[in-house]
Amino acid sequence: MAFQKGGKKAQVFYIYPTLKCPLMQQARQLTTTILFVLNSLHANAQNFNRPVPAEVSPYEFIQYDTTFHGFYLTAPFPLGAAIADSLVNKPKTAMVLDAQGYLLWYAPLFSQNLLDFKYHPAQQQYSWIHYKSAEDIRFTLLDANLQLTDSFTTVNGILPDLHEFRITSDQTYLLSGISDSIMDLSAYSFNGVPGSSQTHAIGFVVQEFDEAHQLLFQWNSNDHVHPTEAYENYGYSPAGFDYAHGNAITEHPDGSLLLSFRNTNAIYKVNRQNGQVEWILGGKSSSFTFPNDPGFSAQHDVQILPNGNITLFDNANMAAPPKISRAVEYSLDTMNWTANRVWEYKYTPGFLSPAMGNHQTTADRFHLINYGLNYRPNPSFVLTDDEGNLLSQLFFQDSLVSYRSFIFELPMQQIARPVVSCNQENGVLTLSAPAGYNRYEWSTGESGAAISIDQPGEYQVWVNYGAGMLGSAPFVVSDLANACQPSGTASPLLIENKTVTGYYDVLGRQIERPVKGNLYVIRYSNGTAKMNFCTE
Repeated sequence: MAFQKGGKKAQVFYIYPTLKCPLMQQARQLTTTILFVLNSLHANAQNFNRPVPAEVSPYEFIQYDTTFHGFYLTAPFPLGAAIADSLVNKPKTAMVLDAQGYLLWYAPLFSQNLLDFKYHPAQQQYSWIHYKSAEDIRFTLLDANLQLTDSFTTVNGILPDLHEFRITSDQTYLLSGISDSIMDLSAYSFNGVPGSSQTHAIGFVVQEFDEAHQLLFQWNSNDHVHPTEAYENYGYSPAGFDYAHGNAITEHPDGSLLLSFRNTNAIYKVNRQNGQVEWILGGKSSSFTFPNDPGFSAQHDVQILPNGNITLFDNANMAAPPKISRAVEYSLDTMNWTANRVWEYKYTPGFLSPAMGNHQTTADRFHLINYGLNYRPNPSFVLTDDEGNLLSQLFFQDSLVSYRSFIFELPMQQIARPVVSCNQENGVLTLSAPAGYNRYEWSTGESGAAISIDQPGEYQVWVNYGAGMLGSAPFVVSDLANACQPSGTASPLLIENKTVTGYYDVLGRQIERPVKGNLYVIRYSNGTAKMNFCTE
């Protein structure tokens, strides 16, 4: 996958956020502090700035740079102790956003969950994982026109697992599953608790199918990884010991598989012919040392780049304080058995995402970092370049998270988006969508082919297409008296990138790092600032 990117080719290097602060006079500090306090009520407000239909939850998209010209794919869903009432009756949605963050296409699905919506460029197919129940999970395919074409699930008594679905280079399909095996762990203890001779060990299973749904390969961690490789940090129960908690399957260029096990803090390279583990990256039995990195924990989304480097999302659940989730890339040396960190990104200010997440690196060194289980004021996902410059970021509505998000070039040239037409007669402004569709959904919440407008704003319409709804370009009405001439379509203004220049207490004094339990202020290079409450 390649994206057009202007300017000099980026080079790989370590990224460590640095804090630089210009000297300020005391009077200016006091004035700034007062402004901070006055604006603090707005700091954690939910701002939404893109039109959406009624069945899609609103979100905020901030674009700082136009070098990225692809599309964003994501599938948010509600999760947490206090899910907003407005989300309870909404469908789960797979979403395609254009480069400016506008909703290009979405698929509403009333089900328990819909996740891992992505595109497979070599096959020009889309896929998602449809979670109906723990026993009924469908790994679903869509064609280039976003029509449903096929679905898979596990066989042989293996329960499906919602973490992974892959199409291989040979047009086979890799599915994740789980297997419950009784193991005698009475010789071991976990957090001081003796293991049971009748422990239900929950193994991670990989099943591979051909296009005719014939099983080609099966691998079960219960046969190759001992449950004592799990860390006590993740808990033990004899009724169900989830010692592996696999969450990613990636095909290695040599035909083997890379598997990510969250609860062992490790990546396993598995021989596809005999099932043997060839090496382990991380965890208690790592084949590699980490000369310039502390290692990772509770990681997600292992990937291998064309140059052989390994990328992943390090949730950092077991990192030394302060625990900061990050995107990271390693160069593996299998002669000296070292894993050298060659790139990382930590959002500023850093925060912990204890579950889910992914890190995608493109051929042109764009990085999409999806933060999984976290909420505002932290971003749901960000796009950066190789220097760590923030190109865009998205904030879902509170209570919404995304297991994974992606960026892709998509074959959208053959898809004709509906065009909004404008008519102004006798003081009435009417926006109309093309005729001939079975369904219309406007950002106003209306469902007819045409709507009347009485106030400025951005308007979009979505019409039925494939398995979902295809959106128009946003129609911008800035002047009601002259809305139809010229065309109201317009691009949003870019927002200046906010590079952090320092942290301050509420009296305006610079501090090295925020202290847990205290209010603190972040100052940015563009002169703006934000007040936060430190929880870590």
